[in-house]
Amino acid sequence: MNNAILLHVVNLGQNLLFNSSDDSDEEGEEKMWNFSEETVPRFNDRQFKEHFRISPSTFEALLLKLHNISEHTIHSGHPELTIEKQLMVTLWYLSNMESFRQVGLKFGITKSTAWDVVYRVCNKMLILNQNNGIIKWPTIENAANIIQGFFEISQFPGVIGAIDGCHIRIMKPLDHPNSYINRKGFPSILLQAVCDHRKLFMDVYTGVPGSVHDARLFRMSDLSERIENNLISFPDDSHLIGDLAYVLSEKLIVGFKDNGRLTNEQKNFNNKLSRTRVVIEHAFAWLKGRFRRLKFVETVRADFIVVIIMACCIMHNICILQDDLPDFVNLPEEMDMHDEENGARLCNANARAKRLNIMNHL
Repeated sequence: MNNAILLHVVNLGQNLLFNSSDDSDEEGEEKMWNFSEETVPRFNDRQFKEHFRISPSTFEALLLKLHNISEHTIHSGHPELTIEKQLMVTLWYLSNMESFRQVGLKFGITKSTAWDVVYRVCNKMLILNQNNGIIKWPTIENAANIIQGFFEISQFPGVIGAIDGCHIRIMKPLDHPNSYINRKGFPSILLQAVCDHRKLFMDVYTGVPGSVHDARLFRMSDLSERIENNLISFPDDSHLIGDLAYVLSEKLIVGFKDNGRLTNEQKNFNNKLSRTRVVIEHAFAWLKGRFRRLKFVETVRADFIVVIIMACCIMHNICILQDDLPDFVNLPEEMDMHDEENGARLCNANARAKRLNIMNHL
């Protein structure tokens, strides 16, 4: 994720308007004014993580990072909201499937204030990433550890990252709604990500309508442009690995299409690649399992959805770096495997030779 795109996302968000008229339908509904001030402090560590999906120590680390990003405090017609309460509101919204109205009632604020809080904090996450490189391509030194980490999974060599795309279910947009309907029949926005062996995201790209194929999404991404222009390094002839939705290249290795006539060597290659590549599927499972809002984003504002997705990816990395791993062990909801070998005719002889060389050494 380069800084130009990051800044573009932030700038888009500055124009997001929050409609104060939404507060009118909350009259007569009782707000829990002291939930964050009195109830949450009584949570033990297990209860805190159960509700906010991160540990108290990770919360404190996030709070410290956010304090270093200057911004005016938020006023909601009552005492101003501290950054601590803003972070609680944001995590509660992202970690649960409650509406903005429900979140507002729980924290004693209006629906529109809840929107404002979540949006501002998520934008702070983008700035935090820009300042600290939470999601970043590995240095040459780190690449060696990543390659070794992937090799230890199934002895597949030279892997610097696993790439895939997943769908973030959304409400049907008002503008060009059909372009958001994916091949599974529901509206979504695509998230493309590359992760390392620890499930840390190294690159993310999102905001594209769900009808777009993974291979085209990759071509649209700034990652593809940076690879083509040699703007990122692949030390020791390393490569990404992906499923058959992607085009085989020297920098992106995919398996052999199963046409019923695969050799034992090709089957072994596919098996080891799949066992290594599944790390990205598990990364998406961790992401959506922790930040359950990504299972369905209720807003129709595409720019806001992008900010939410990016913020969740950044916090996903921060949690792993804090050794705050999920206490659930679940597989992805759906293994988004692709059977078609897209654009196979476009792959060059060097890419085919590299794949054969890897196969022969497995």
